[in-house]
Amino acid sequence: MYIITATFDVEQAHAKATELLTLGSSPERLAERLGTPRDLEYIKEGVLPVSFKRVIADITKLKKFIEVEKQIEELQADKSVLRFLGGKFKEKQIAKLQEERRKFGSLIEAPRWFYKQPRVRLLSAIRDYALDGSQQGDAVWNEIDERKLVFPIVNIFEQADLVGAEALIAEIEKPLKDVSPAFLLKNFEGNRSISFDLEKGVALYYAPAPGSVT
Repeated sequence: MYIITATFDVEQAHAKATELLTLGSSPERLAERLGTPRDLEYIKEGVLPVSFKRVIADITKLKKFIEVEKQIEELQADKSVLRFLGGKFKEKQIAKLQEERRKFGSLIEAPRWFYKQPRVRLLSAIRDYALDGSQQGDAVWNEIDERKLVFPIVNIFEQADLVGAEALIAEIEKPLKDVSPAFLLKNFEGNRSISFDLEKGVALYYAPAPGSVT
């Protein structure tokens, strides 16, 4: 996978994010600044207060699923103390846990619902704008193992991190003007920007492979 690495001005990125977050009272001006006047409707929706309490319920469900998965793996690997109760008991417990796992249904709906929310889309767009506008003009191509990339919100869902989820929704449920620019830059995700290091002033961006765009 190819990415672009670029340095940026931290203070400038913070200032740009702050400026856009304060435009919540004027969606039209916000859309104009983002360069997305055609997306005015979703921006208007993104400005409105919204509850993300569903995320806590979803993460709680994911946490239970992970626990069931772990129990199945331990039984199958003979790492559970239940192995001493005999093979038939083990098989019965595995079957019971597998049935319990099946009842969880599709777990992809949790992050899918989250990322579709207008508030999330708007915050991602603001984050991208703040980073794009503070680049220092030294972007370079890098090939990287995508498994090494860090996606803060993805990690919350994958690890069923309730503490992280609570901190996330507490921030993004605030009126737009009160959302922390630092939190948005460090703990959120963009549509184009992957992540960045506030201390080093380095941002990572999605990018097509060199030579693949004509």
